[in-house]
Amino acid sequence: HSLATDTVFSETHFISCRNVLIYFNKALQNRAFGLFHESLCHRGFLGLGSKESLDFSHFADKFEPVSKRDRIFRKV
Repeated sequence: HSLATDTVFSETHFISCRNVLIYFNKALQNRAFGLFHESLCHRGFLGLGSKESLDFSHFADKFEPVSKRDRIFRKV
């Protein structure tokens, strides 16, 4: 799946995107977070890499941390 060009995928329960977003600029990161948010089912999970963060994203308020240590978030 190309985060840069593809559209939403089916309602997914868990998306793991570890150590990919660190290579994207902020605009592409926000696009990816939007894609994740649209693609996850209600209360679905998102796994990020240890250096990745939702903190400065337009979607920071759309996810809640489940495990800060493991970088797992839940769609709210």
